[in-house]
Amino acid sequence: MATGNEEKTKQQLRQLMAAKRDSLAPEERHRRSEEACTRAADWLSAAGAGSVMLYVGFRSELDTRPLIATCWSLGIEVIVPRSNPADRSMELFRLRSWEELAAGAYGILEPSPELAAPWPDSRLPDIVVTPGLAFDRSGGRLGYGGGYYDRLRARFDEAEQSGRATQWVGLCYEFQLVSEVPMEDHDARLHGLITETGYYAAE
Repeated sequence: MATGNEEKTKQQLRQLMAAKRDSLAPEERHRRSEEACTRAADWLSAAGAGSVMLYVGFRSELDTRPLIATCWSLGIEVIVPRSNPADRSMELFRLRSWEELAAGAYGILEPSPELAAPWPDSRLPDIVVTPGLAFDRSGGRLGYGGGYYDRLRARFDEAEQSGRATQWVGLCYEFQLVSEVPMEDHDARLHGLITETGYYAAE
């Protein structure tokens, strides 16, 4: 469990990175998002991904819509989570069109259960692309504090069978890359990170 000082450090870093993201001009956000999505699509193709879980960008987050559209064009199955605030879990759905999205619990666009098909629990995505406020080259990730992705990863770890394991990758602006993210011993690390400048494998 994090100490009070560690939590304070995390919160300060969250506030700093959120402010940096919010300060981006809309045209700059669009340009950086397009470049990062192109890099991500190239990496997914090279990795031979057949399915990828993606979030839909919210507010000043990197806009993932270009990547989702490219995945559809490449025949890569797109999975998008829907948050359940009651237990901070996520339910996964296959996304096939923009019309299947609706504002969820936090105002974020998420799959509508009435329109999108559930993703079967028996199939783990090849790649999970995670949002976050800060990342480092060692696979460290600072999320928003809700623990949604941590719970999902624990669920996936229990379900993984022998063979190809799910790859967990961060997606963000280059300036969100820091020297070291405050991490606890039990925190799972990402396998890599994608920004507008390219892919970083975790060191």
